[in-house]
Amino acid sequence: MFLRRLVESGIRVALPTLALAEIGGAIARHSGDEHPAPKIIAFMRTQSWVELAAIDDVLGNAAAQTAIRQRLRGADAVYAALAAARRQPLITLDREMLERTKGVVVSATPAAWLKQQ
Repeated sequence: MFLRRLVESGIRVALPTLALAEIGGAIARHSGDEHPAPKIIAFMRTQSWVELAAIDDVLGNAAAQTAIRQRLRGADAVYAALAAARRQPLITLDREMLERTKGVVVSATPAAWLKQQ
């Protein structure tokens, strides 16, 4: 439902390139089969609503500062720093991220975001 709304509304999503590894790993872990993951990653790369952001020095440094200030895990800090840099909401199911990013970015669960739209 959440992704459908994004696509239908023409909303672009900024994801760090790190998301590709996280998506691929999650698919392989949960399915027990590594074969679908590369196809799904390739599909994500072709989607006009997905903007992949490289983790360059600027984003890496911002993520490091975010990790320190908000006491976030490294990967979580990358997502938070990207959302802050793009002035976009951080949409996550991770309760720790929701709590620890208060005051840094607007954050919400997919369900809460859908209700606001």
